[in-house]
Amino acid sequence: MDGKFDSYDAEQRAMIDWLTGRSPDARHAIAEDLNFDFAEDVFEWILTQPDCDLATAASYFWRAGPLERLEHPDAFEEDILTLKRLVDRVNAGFYRRSEILYRGQELLDGEEVCSWTVEEAEDLREFARAHGASNLPWTLPEALVPPFGHRAAHILDEEDPLKSEELRKLFAGLGTGSEPIPASLMGADPPPRSMPQPAQQLAVGKRAAASSGSAFRPLYLYLTFVAAGWGLIYVFDAPRLAYPVMIICCLRFGRMTFGMVRAGMKRKAEYRAAR
Repeated sequence: MDGKFDSYDAEQRAMIDWLTGRSPDARHAIAEDLNFDFAEDVFEWILTQPDCDLATAASYFWRAGPLERLEHPDAFEEDILTLKRLVDRVNAGFYRRSEILYRGQELLDGEEVCSWTVEEAEDLREFARAHGASNLPWTLPEALVPPFGHRAAHILDEEDPLKSEELRKLFAGLGTGSEPIPASLMGADPPPRSMPQPAQQLAVGKRAAASSGSAFRPLYLYLTFVAAGWGLIYVFDAPRLAYPVMIICCLRFGRMTFGMVRAGMKRKAEYRAAR
């Protein structure tokens, strides 16, 4: 493997090794279900492959909640940089392959194109007009607005996590699936066999995408953070200092979350009124 990836943890290296030599369609199918929290480097590897399909880039972009990132740059500095690199590649014509049909993240019954993806695209345009495109780290690349492409992704049975045991285990190692998240990803030593494992994190790929257009998404993330944080403190018998630190984090992020939810609800209300 390229030396660039020497610092990857074992689970991410394993997924990249498995993906190496696979088709752009297979990489797209995997990226659709990867957990954002534990597969950042896998995403970066997928999105920088020369034959990466435009649909894969679009799926990542919309799952990342681009408008929320622009509205709260101080809270999402790293995410904004990641999206900027993606947008720069799109604008430079890096994603020349555009075969896989992309109609947005979550189609409601009867929809040909995902309505909330289209709504967020318009919100991004309005945000750029209101704040000045030159004052923003990036603006919406129209090439990522669905629909585009002309066919479904073609994958083999061994590339389908519903049919491949090997792939299911790779996903579980990256926090997607029904198995416990490995301790190496938690930044802690593996617990003794008699100690209960951290709470399981279920598959998040498409289900997480469904909530990314919701004004309450920050609240869902905050509640996940609180549950995971206190759960880890309990499971791993953290030092006493961890308790006040966790309380401070909960209070600080709680205030931030409240502001983000309120802003999201206001934005959605304004959009509905304008329609």
